[in-house]
Amino acid sequence: MPSWIKNAEVTQHWQNVLICWGDKYSNEQVNKLAAQIALNDPDCVKTVLLTDVIRHGVNPSIEQKLIPDFYLKPEMRTSGCHAKLCMFEQNLLDAALPAIFVDLDTIVFGRLGRLFGELKSEQHLMMLPGRGHFRALRRFYSRIFSGRKFGRANSSVVVFHPQNWQSVASTFRSKIENGVKLKGEYMITDDRYLAWYAQQHLQLVSTSHVVKFGTEFVLPAAWMSKIKGRLPWVEKRRSNLLAITFPGTSFEPSEIAHLTKNMTLKDDRGRPLIWDDATIGSVKNKIQCYLNVSS
Repeated sequence: MPSWIKNAEVTQHWQNVLICWGDKYSNEQVNKLAAQIALNDPDCVKTVLLTDVIRHGVNPSIEQKLIPDFYLKPEMRTSGCHAKLCMFEQNLLDAALPAIFVDLDTIVFGRLGRLFGELKSEQHLMMLPGRGHFRALRRFYSRIFSGRKFGRANSSVVVFHPQNWQSVASTFRSKIENGVKLKGEYMITDDRYLAWYAQQHLQLVSTSHVVKFGTEFVLPAAWMSKIKGRLPWVEKRRSNLLAITFPGTSFEPSEIAHLTKNMTLKDDRGRPLIWDDATIGSVKNKIQCYLNVSS
């Protein structure tokens, strides 16, 4: 095992990266997430908020940096979320500190710095699993098809060493300046671009550490979700989760906060979420505590 990973398991100082533009998220949401991350992991020594405007009311301990104008063009702030690629710009983050980016629609209740112990090297980058499965075969396809086929991933959580990944931003800028459009397989969203670019050094965050809410708790039928929730190994894995993220618009934390026992929500594909102990398990109480609600 490389010495830097051994050190990471003992004490690895790192920086938390948050990104916010527009008015979807309040200062209180930013403050709470930053505080929760730091509370659970004292090795998180800095939080950097990349923002379109300096936000008065954000905790002074959070270092605010303005997103470069290049990323604030209307087409960068659509559902493709290309503005998130600003985290790889030179001089915005402390290059000497490893970083974990977390979407603001995330609930954290564990020591996120543990993720650095999973990185194979400082040259690798981790993201959440995307739709479909990332396999070595996809990486092979990416190589032989010059990137036209590649494994997908999700950018709700990104673990990386900034000094080794600044080329993500410079290459993306170059493509836009040379007339490449924000469409097609790898340019249509920020996470597709990042997965495409990092393909040969891409790792996936383990579902033993972080999960997407819909993927983890919502199967095509309610009875399937309940059976999954009762499996002993699933219960054990969920009890050790570090965080749950809520990508997309199907299940917002604000919606979850207003659910009561046995209430049902459906996602954009019609799959039902049953808010009960059998489906959600021990994580249900953690979610409610974070959102300051009772069952």
